Amino acid sequence: MSSRWRRRRSSRTARLTRRGVVLLVLGAAALPLAYWLGRRELLYLGSFLVLLPLVALAFVRWRRVRMSVRRTFAPSVVSAGHPTVVHLDIENQATTPTMEVAWRDTWPWRPYSTQPGRLGALKPRGPRFAGRGNSARMKYELVPPIRGAFPVGPMLVDFADPFGLATGEAVAGAMQTLIVTPDVVALPDNVVSIAADEGPTRTLQRRALGGEDDLMTREYRRGDALRRVHWRASAHHGELMVRQEEQRSHAEARIVLETRRVRYRDAESGREVDQPESESFERAVSLIASVGLHLLRSGFVVRVIETGQQQLAPPDRPNEFLESLAVVRLVDDATSDLTLLSGVDRPDRSQGSIFAVLSEPDHQLVERLVTQRHSFDLAVAFLVSPRQLALAGVLRAGGWICIPVAVGEPIESVWRAVGAAQEASRARG
Repeated sequence: MSSRWRRRRSSRTARLTRRGVVLLVLGAAALPLAYWLGRRELLYLGSFLVLLPLVALAFVRWRRVRMSVRRTFAPSVVSAGHPTVVHLDIENQATTPTMEVAWRDTWPWRPYSTQPGRLGALKPRGPRFAGRGNSARMKYELVPPIRGAFPVGPMLVDFADPFGLATGEAVAGAMQTLIVTPDVVALPDNVVSIAADEGPTRTLQRRALGGEDDLMTREYRRGDALRRVHWRASAHHGELMVRQEEQRSHAEARIVLETRRVRYRDAESGREVDQPESESFERAVSLIASVGLHLLRSGFVVRVIETGQQQLAPPDRPNEFLESLAVVRLVDDATSDLTLLSGVDRPDRSQGSIFAVLSEPDHQLVERLVTQRHSFDLAVAFLVSPRQLALAGVLRAGGWICIPVAVGEPIESVWRAVGAAQEASRARG
């Protein structure tokens, strides 16, 4: 967090204006001149010119500013890179009226505050003036550059003494938290062919119509259980075919997110608040948000598996899920005994689809992804770190679709690449 912003939000400053400096200099020059010339009136004048700016400086330094500031954000939760309008309800809490002042609201990234605005004089607090001149409403637009939970405020008030000899800056009101979620991209439908892609509702309809799923078959893939081989269809097509009744009866999807700091080569601590801890991890979080919500809207039961300690809320509560994605961080502790099949009642049945967002996984995680691949009908790995050719080769050999995610590549293009990879796989037979 910027030390400059911390000083702004916690300090109270006072300084002389140019007029005050001129009076102070003139007074300081008049005092020795008065002794040299032996002029008592010049001594009085010099003392007055010195004392007046100092009294003004003390006035603005110790003057109390009692204002309440309440912020409302529209929208209340915003995506990174998108604007929110901040409304400020300012009320005078003092029993004396305020002067006209300049105000700025603050936040922890560049440029750290709004441009100065004018706040007119407010009448004193009390039933006589309630709602009639003792409050004001201001607004401005704020565009957070990155996801997170950020303190907005406090408001800074600049004011001067009645003679304009000194100006002061004081803190008014408290801070409020703005939740900034990762940018969520609406992914197109009918691009990626996912097992049970029509969700649980339509699956139940098909069962009621007489088990249409029993007639669905596809080509045999490495890792498929032999018990699922459909011999009649295999004889008809001249190659091994397997039943798809299990993949059509489970509208489930699992998402694996790599959250271990050691697995992101570009991870750095101590960065400014408007700079990500890891560019690769930010791409991973944006992918998780977009793919997870897309699957949820398509009727899937979505589970998220983190390689580090659990931080994310269940995706079936979308608002909480997005808010937890806003604050998810890289961790140093790994999940012990990580499995892709947690919470599975019947491991002999297909578990639907799995999506893994990986950076530089260790050998243990790669081995687990390969050995448990057979439990899923579709397995897609998004590789958010560059130069992962060896990793992609190992996963592809284990039946995974591997999609490299380049820096700045739109998430929609990444999603379409999954569909293109599926089409290429079907074309190869």
